[in-house]
Amino acid sequence: MNYLDSSEILIKKQNTEYLVHLIRIALADDVITGNEMELLHLISKKLGFTEIETVQLIKTTNKSDYRPPSEFSQRFEQVFEIVNMSLADRSIIKDEMRLASSFAAKCGFKENEIPSLLLLLLNGIRQGKNKSELLKEYQNKLKS
Repeated sequence: MNYLDSSEILIKKQNTEYLVHLIRIALADDVITGNEMELLHLISKKLGFTEIETVQLIKTTNKSDYRPPSEFSQRFEQVFEIVNMSLADRSIIKDEMRLASSFAAKCGFKENEIPSLLLLLLNGIRQGKNKSELLKEYQNKLKS
């Protein structure tokens, strides 16, 4: 196996674990709504999954260890998508925020930063801001 093959395998594993986490967020209230399902399929397609793979992952309930990407912007994007998934059904429950907080910690965000990160994302998404805008806001906030 060459370096490219092992790198592709690692990326596929990261994407699978990430998508499983998104599915858990969608299932936090025991129901995947139409908006949540649409968002799951959109994200899974972006990550390179087929329709069949996505359906299989949605049916999966096994836990997996998560290895976040090394790039900060990719970790931020994944937390953004988690929060966006939480807002897909227009209501947020405690379990969704608990899972989002747990995921942010797994992505390497510091425990004392996570509440302000999630608040920034919640408010920003509700205001229609995109990932890039919120990433810049967050980075500026860290610098100050």
